[in-house]
Amino acid sequence: MNTIGHGLRLRTIGVLVLFILAMGAIMAIGQQKPLPSVISASVPFYPRITQQAHIDGVVRLRISTDGHRVASAEVESGQPMLAQAAQENVKTWQFEQHSPTTFEATFRYRLLPSKCDAECNCDSAEKPSVLLQLPTDVEVNAKELMVCDSASNRSRP
Repeated sequence: MNTIGHGLRLRTIGVLVLFILAMGAIMAIGQQKPLPSVISASVPFYPRITQQAHIDGVVRLRISTDGHRVASAEVESGQPMLAQAAQENVKTWQFEQHSPTTFEATFRYRLLPSKCDAECNCDSAEKPSVLLQLPTDVEVNAKELMVCDSASNRSRP
């Protein structure tokens, strides 16, 4: 076989491999179960102790459901005190009837920077908020807690 015929054959095999891989990816997407709809949930909160300790970050949970509620919520990553708050929150979730499933949820805890004036009135430019895109994403934003010493007019986290 000459080199031109060999190159064409390799190219044809490469195209076929790419086609098979693409079809496999399309089939895998089509086989994913839809995420269950949350019909009831408690509003998540920012744990006071983590605010005081100036702890923020991202928590990732692997959630399994029984068709109505969360059956288990395993921490995949994140600061332990924030992870505990996230786990407690997902235990309040109730779903529309669905086939039991497993999925990931991400909780983002963020402290909003605060500034204090000379009279120790501290506030942040942003307002505390909770954004729920259930069942996969939760964002909890809270004011950074400041300690202000009016005698020295200094504030510190």
